[in-house]
Amino acid sequence: MVGRDGGLVNTDQPLLDQTFIVIRGIGPSRLRVFLVLGTVVLVLLGWGLFQLGRSGIGIGVTNPMSSMATLRRAISERDVTIGDLRRQVAELDILKVAQDRERQELARSIGELQAEVARQRQQLEFYKGIVATAEAPANIAIRTLRIDDSRAGSTPLLRLSMVQPGNPQGVVSGMVTVTLEGARAGRAVRYPLFETAYSFRYFENVERELVVPSGVTPDRLTVEIRPADKAMRPVVQSALWPP
Repeated sequence: MVGRDGGLVNTDQPLLDQTFIVIRGIGPSRLRVFLVLGTVVLVLLGWGLFQLGRSGIGIGVTNPMSSMATLRRAISERDVTIGDLRRQVAELDILKVAQDRERQELARSIGELQAEVARQRQQLEFYKGIVATAEAPANIAIRTLRIDDSRAGSTPLLRLSMVQPGNPQGVVSGMVTVTLEGARAGRAVRYPLFETAYSFRYFENVERELVVPSGVTPDRLTVEIRPADKAMRPVVQSALWPP
């Protein structure tokens, strides 16, 4: 049977010995309270996690202030490295300028020594032509043999001055042959540059541009003067190629 509170009553025993069992459900008002409390807890938990992430304390979150300090330190180290590299480049530039200057001074000294040797050889040949010898004397001598830069500056220029030694008695004539001596592919070579005839009394000057064959490194220039009179000995003189 059903009791007064709505529960079930066992009718097999006397009423005084019977035990009442009451089953109650969750009321709607309590359910609403639980839902509100759960919502508040979830909101508070989410807000706490959000603030934790902003502060950088969370797992896997980088502190923005720490990142800025690291970037500033990296930039400072980079600036120091750039300054060191610039200083090294400046020192290398100064060293290169000094080496170039020394190289130019050395080349100028070598050129002056070569020019002095060439002048002495020219004077020696000139006076040898004047002094009488046992062999047939030469009726011509080289007064000047020089290699200069041309006016255009791109091609070397040969300057040759020939004279008659002693007391000239007439016109002399013959052939001038100019030969280039040097190296090509590691081997010594000789190249005839040009040949020209001469005919003069007292003196004559020859100026010709010298075209060096491709791939040849010049070493010296040899000038041979062969008089038309076979009784006269030829005159040969060389000049070192200027640096």
